[in-house]
Amino acid sequence: MPRLFIAVDTPASVRPALIEARDRLRAVRTNVSWDRDEKLHCTLKFLGEIRNEGVPGVLRTLEEVGKAGSPLTLTYEGLGCFPNRRDPRVIWAGIRETDGRLEALARSIDAAMVLHGVEKEKRAFHPHVTLGRVKGQRGLRELLATLETITFVCPPVAIHEIMLVKSELRPSGSVYSVVQRVALGKAGSRDTGSGLTAPD
Repeated sequence: MPRLFIAVDTPASVRPALIEARDRLRAVRTNVSWDRDEKLHCTLKFLGEIRNEGVPGVLRTLEEVGKAGSPLTLTYEGLGCFPNRRDPRVIWAGIRETDGRLEALARSIDAAMVLHGVEKEKRAFHPHVTLGRVKGQRGLRELLATLETITFVCPPVAIHEIMLVKSELRPSGSVYSVVQRVALGKAGSRDTGSGLTAPD
């Protein structure tokens, strides 16, 4: 059964600045597993394992949600960590919006996927791009200090689609591949056999 999640891909205009910020943090010698360039995205909903025969239904539902939505305007800015600075587990880049449509889209997806046996989220939605996952305490103080010195902000960018992504677990790490991209605010989607694909 494929492991699936729904996400917003990082726009091409944002990706270089995001990579630069991540690389400045990666230069600090720490026990952090940094995400590769191609894997940088904003997760809207993790679905987990879905039976192969259930995937077409998930796609139909996602297209309905996308058609009912509208394109988004997002600002990628700020760096931080989850859950807090005392015990950081995830290093992230923030995403800000002014009209709440991204959060509304995430809520719509969350509610719609219940039809396919996926549990609703219990945690609040905090839009972000994961840059790395902390694996140990070495160098964390320096990493957090470096985090404070980096100014990460990009001009607002329009988002016209979301994507259903498959995550395959391999000995070398997870590999992502886009199953389908779904337009926001109009009917239509496109299959892809490439795109967001990279090993850890």
